[in-house]
Amino acid sequence: MLGIGRKRRQEVVDETRLRLQEDIRRARKERDIAQSLFENVVEFDRIDHAIYTLEAAEKKLDILLREAKLLLGETGDEAGIAKRAVL
Repeated sequence: MLGIGRKRRQEVVDETRLRLQEDIRRARKERDIAQSLFENVVEFDRIDHAIYTLEAAEKKLDILLREAKLLLGETGDEAGIAKRAVL
């Protein structure tokens, strides 16, 4: 009985890890797009929008990486998603 609970917990951790990996991948892409928007903005009226978009994308990525770090600490997986996410 104890093995089933441990197995289910591991399944939940694995599902969370996969979700985080995908979320981090998407957040990186969003940040890259926002960075490009910021670097290429030419209209004065759009500068603030580009800045806010970039800041929001960076904050979202930071939050996800912190969440991944917490998961890494809980699972003790040295080759975990937080390390891969930084690469």
